[in-house]
Amino acid sequence: MREAAKLGQNFLKNTGVLEKIIEFSDLTKGDCVVEIGAGVGNLTGRLAQYCGEVLTFEIDPILYQKTLNELPFHTNIHFFNQDFLKADLLQILAPFSKYSFKVVANIPYSISSAIMYKIIQIPILWTRLVLMVQKEFGQKIMAQPGEKKRVPLSVIFQMRYQVQQRFEVSRGSFRPMPRVDSLVLKCLPGNDPPNIATINRVANLTQYFFQQKRKRISSRLRTIIDPEVINNAGIPITKRPEDLTELEWVKLSEILTQLKKIEQ
Repeated sequence: MREAAKLGQNFLKNTGVLEKIIEFSDLTKGDCVVEIGAGVGNLTGRLAQYCGEVLTFEIDPILYQKTLNELPFHTNIHFFNQDFLKADLLQILAPFSKYSFKVVANIPYSISSAIMYKIIQIPILWTRLVLMVQKEFGQKIMAQPGEKKRVPLSVIFQMRYQVQQRFEVSRGSFRPMPRVDSLVLKCLPGNDPPNIATINRVANLTQYFFQQKRKRISSRLRTIIDPEVINNAGIPITKRPEDLTELEWVKLSEILTQLKKIEQ
């Protein structure tokens, strides 16, 4: 357990919360669910009861073996003792292409951002994301244009998914008990999500502009392009990075991409 704590894993023991996560997941036998951080298998076994296949990742070899031993009769659970961030998901998911793909997980808090970027930037449109995250992290994901909590991840997450429902989970629901409360987010694909190439362009762009998030975007634009070109395209250059909408980020990335093509 100590090693798992180092990896940022806190094990959910509250059965009521586990059941609500299952309810949020809207599982059917036509679903293939990816779980990140199997832990001691509290969620894994429940997922296997309701969906077609479970692909569960656990980096800790001790926890991996323990969960493997405790859930031997579920033939639809596929255990991976590897780092989710390094896993070739497209190759792993290929044999399960007849299923709808969902992610249902209590993700390790210490690597939440990296996990979210991988989930969003892979060329798979998950039909459902049900994620247990640190409360503050969840608030950042949901932060709207103009809110101070807004970060680059807020932008690209909201380009592909929308939070439909959520509920809070107290720190007392876990062992070992973390220092923070948590949120469970139920997320569905947006109405017209952009392609991965656009997502990746915007991801790079937001990282650049949010380095000086309190400054107007005009100050960063001057090193790239005449800010008035952007202003004339309908994107107010007096805005700060946190103020731009998803559509404005996409438009900005398209203008700058076109500029590079002209220069080449």
